[in-house]
Amino acid sequence: MKKTLENKRFSVFVILSFLVYIMSNGEWCIPIFAWIYPILFLCMIYLNRTRKVYLIISSIYAIGFIVQFWRAIGMDIKICIIVAILLSFLKVLPYIYWSKSKMRFQDTVIFASIMVSIEYIMYLVYPILGGLSDAYTQYQNLYLLQIVTVTGIYGITFLMYWTAVMAVWIWNNRSKKRYIGKYIIVYGSVIGLVFVYGVVMFHFAGNSGKSVTIAGVTVPISELLYNDEDVYSTFYTNTFTDENITNARSKLSSAADELLLKTELEAQAGAKIVFWSELNGAVLKQDEDMLLQQASDMAKQEEIYLIVSLLVKTPYVDLKENKTVAFNPQGELISEYFKHGRSIGELCQKGDGVLKSFDTDYGRVAPFICSDMAFLSKIQQAGKDNVDILIVPASDWKEMTLLASKTAIVRGVENGSNIVRHTNKGMSIVSDYKGSVLAQTDYFQSDTKTLSAQVITKGRFTLYSYIGNLFVYLCNLYLLGSFILPKMKRLIKR
Repeated sequence: MKKTLENKRFSVFVILSFLVYIMSNGEWCIPIFAWIYPILFLCMIYLNRTRKVYLIISSIYAIGFIVQFWRAIGMDIKICIIVAILLSFLKVLPYIYWSKSKMRFQDTVIFASIMVSIEYIMYLVYPILGGLSDAYTQYQNLYLLQIVTVTGIYGITFLMYWTAVMAVWIWNNRSKKRYIGKYIIVYGSVIGLVFVYGVVMFHFAGNSGKSVTIAGVTVPISELLYNDEDVYSTFYTNTFTDENITNARSKLSSAADELLLKTELEAQAGAKIVFWSELNGAVLKQDEDMLLQQASDMAKQEEIYLIVSLLVKTPYVDLKENKTVAFNPQGELISEYFKHGRSIGELCQKGDGVLKSFDTDYGRVAPFICSDMAFLSKIQQAGKDNVDILIVPASDWKEMTLLASKTAIVRGVENGSNIVRHTNKGMSIVSDYKGSVLAQTDYFQSDTKTLSAQVITKGRFTLYSYIGNLFVYLCNLYLLGSFILPKMKRLIKR
């Protein structure tokens, strides 16, 4: 009878853990749940000492991943299931370690370090998966967010998992007050330092300085690219006819005229930098030079910096060009950047990932396209190159836009750059180098499909731009030392 009651309690606990986990990230994110669910998983280990608990935790991770991210990342459901299973095997490892360890204070640090290493491995295998980290759920916790200027997102990951395991460790050792007291001071000191650092960086570090009006414009280009028979067949098949090409050129020319008109209107309203969201300048190769000349003339006529986002298709060539081209107020071409971080199934030429920044009267500016923001090693160039404003033309779908926005905000804080991200079919945002959202607009609720905001013209220095993922490497060294040094000592004693 007692065992039956315990099994029922454990079942209720498993259901609760699952519900908390699926709402800790993804489409239904409640940020505090990202701190709570690891505590619940650890408690499950104490409630059930069998190996079954590892399978349960792994299953929650796998099913939860699918619920949280399947629609957001746009994977085929079969591939998503495979990825979820593989990731669940990795993410259960810290819990296996904890249950097998002596559960000492140093084991709490090892537990958190293992999770940091796992998330970094996920990023190395497929960078876009790195954008699903629980750390991004804390993007609105602006004091905590400042730690990424030193550690990147992995500092937040470490603190979240260390806090969870420390809560369980303190509870289990609550009778040993003198023993745990000094370790609570160590933990509290770290948390205190992070808080103080966050306050200083948020309120005192960096000079806001002047601002400039930047506008992002877009037209419903996705309707043409994916729903119009002439344009779709010309861009995505090799079965088009001469009539398809003629009609596609006419329709894309009309879309370009609308973009140029919107550009002119924003310039006349006071914008000094205008850019088009990703794919908006869809054009056939034979018409590219004419469109670029029109953009150059517009930049010169309105005396603005104009960044056009192009999708250039050469008939019978599978790989398209997804790029930005920038013009200065004199109409001169000053930057051409090809997208580096292609999404799943995106048939476009792969750019070299080298930042194409340029100086303006309003600070140093650089364009990065959509999923390029997931590539930590590439975006670090912005910090090293003292980029003040990152222009991010993007193209989303409704379910993924919040995840992409969070990633962009955090990248800006890491590298001390202000972010202007304007997108098709999603949420466009402007954030400063501290992570504060200055403006946003929803494509689905906007009549004009335009984003315009005052943006600070000066960024700030961040240590992370130069040391990169040093914190991850230190965690890895700690893990190696914790596992290898004890074995070496035993060998020496022999």
